[in-house]
Amino acid sequence: MAVARINLTDFLASTGSLSVAGAHTRIQSTLIVVESALVVVLLASAGLLIRSYVNVESVDTGFSSATVSMNIALDARYSEPQQRITFFRNLFARLQALPGVQAVGAINNLPLTNSEDLSIFMVDGYPNEKTQIAEARSITQQYFSAMNIQLVAGRFFSNEDYSGHAHTAIVNQSFAKKYFANRDAIGGRVNTDDHHMQWDTVVGVIRDVHHSSLEEPPVPQIYHPNAAFDGGYIAVRSTLPPKSLASAIRSTLHSIDANLAAGDIRTMGELESVASAQRRFQTSLLTVFAAIALSLALVGLYGLMAYSVSRRTREVGIRMALGAQRTDVMLLVLRKAAILLALGLACGLVASWFATRAIQVFLFGIGGHDPITILAVCVLLAVSGLMAALIPARRAAAVQPMEALRQE
Repeated sequence: MAVARINLTDFLASTGSLSVAGAHTRIQSTLIVVESALVVVLLASAGLLIRSYVNVESVDTGFSSATVSMNIALDARYSEPQQRITFFRNLFARLQALPGVQAVGAINNLPLTNSEDLSIFMVDGYPNEKTQIAEARSITQQYFSAMNIQLVAGRFFSNEDYSGHAHTAIVNQSFAKKYFANRDAIGGRVNTDDHHMQWDTVVGVIRDVHHSSLEEPPVPQIYHPNAAFDGGYIAVRSTLPPKSLASAIRSTLHSIDANLAAGDIRTMGELESVASAQRRFQTSLLTVFAAIALSLALVGLYGLMAYSVSRRTREVGIRMALGAQRTDVMLLVLRKAAILLALGLACGLVASWFATRAIQVFLFGIGGHDPITILAVCVLLAVSGLMAALIPARRAAAVQPMEALRQE
């Protein structure tokens, strides 16, 4: 009669308690929950930064990344403006004659080189302000072609525009949208003269070009023809590989003046890479930290489950002797791991909500609470955690009841 009155659940718990002393303590479980929450925060932050980095890399810069650029500094032998003008005209002609070269152009300030030239301007028919500023550019005739910058409306500069008799300008889309809203920009007039005496007629509108940063929207830009180019940046579009073209450029420059060297020869794609270098470093660093945190959390979860199984071998044997299936034993172990992961996910989601608000300023083209990223993080942690607990669970299910019952 006394045996019949035994409570099986209490018996298993009391029996198991002899072999699980100190196992599954609150400190161990709390550590797993905290680690899991930290993983959620780091993975969510890293995921958002990765998506932001992808968005930055996908930005339409408005120019060709294959164009090769350079900046040639002339020495004191070219102190006179006309000497510099003659030199660059000769260089452009030589470069244009190279096999595979399609266009050679020049500009005073090349995109993504941290060089700017701001100008106060006025627009005819617009309520102008005294602090109205736009980026001003001076270009040679083939610059747009060399950079593969597309025309939206009107035309590019012609030979007549470089004769000095015509006063023309080309603006970008941002300029046209803001200062020629609800009217045609072609034929409009702009003034960048300090004394506001000389008006230039807009003859074309080009696509927006990112000059200062890949992450900031293009600002209004005005382009003027410059036939007397005497220094700045040169752009070359060619079918040749960049290295071969760079070698040909150096040889051409050496044939003109052996004392000059072409430095800083890079493709526009390399300048784009430099412009995104800081974001790439931040993203890589946080991703490494997140990966380390995930690894530690999985190792900790595996260790805790393995230790729990080893200490509960006798209990598992009794359960199996009383009819428990191997799948029941596996679910018993996985259920405990799932509870810990669920608590970690819940705490991590709350913490990540505050963390992503703090990094909002570093994000680009994405919201701080992107559901796709958060869902991916939760799925990754849940799957990885359960797989880490699967090995101890299978080990528990493989226990032989008779051998387990013999253990003290």
